[in-house]
This record gives sequence, structure tokens and C-alpha cells, in this order.
Amino acid sequence: MRHVREAVRFADAVAFVEGRGVSVFVEIGPDGVLSGMAQQSVASESAVFVPLLRKNRDEASTAVTALGRLHVTGVTVDWARFFEGSGARRVGLPTYAFQRERFWLESVGG
Repeated sequence: MRHVREAVRFADAVAFVEGRGVSVFVEIGPDGVLSGMAQQSVASESAVFVPLLRKNRDEASTAVTALGRLHVTGVTVDWARFFEGSGARRVGLPTYAFQRERFWLESVGG
């Protein structure tokens, strides 16, 4: 019960973790409130805060969005395991813009 009676040193805790080299934070809670507060507690502007869930939003799509955001930030995501059993497969994309093939629909006028 000590945590109820005494001051919460949230900013100090976030600064401590950042001082140990952590630059990506994932908030596991019902909304992204702490991510906003933590953003103000770090010295580095490159620190990333990703809430896993958001109030009044679909949990599955919000969690996948969080995974995508973590991925583009440089966090390794095991996408093969994520898509396992879904029937998804990799497809080859052209290395040069459209490789001289047209992919635009033809205009029918009017």
C-alpha cells in the first residue's frame, strides 16, 4: 500500500530507464496516457513511445498498428510468426518503378 500513499516518481523512473540506453517504450495499458506523459520526461527527442491499446479503438488493429510502428522504428518484429497460419505469403515487387509495365487503368472517357 506504500505506492498509494507516497508520491509516484514517474518522470524519474522514465529518465532512469532512458539513462540505461532504452529509447523505445511500449505502453501496455488501456490507453496511451502514460506515453504522452513519458514523452515529456525524456531528454532525447528520438525516444519513441508506442501505446499498445487505445481507448474506444479496435484492439486488434491498434495492436497491429503498434507493431508496425515499432518495426519502422527499428525494433525487430518476427513477421513470419505473426502471419503464421494466415495464408499470407511474400510477393516479389519490381526493383525499378514498374519495370516499364503499365499498371494504370485505361480511361473510358466521360
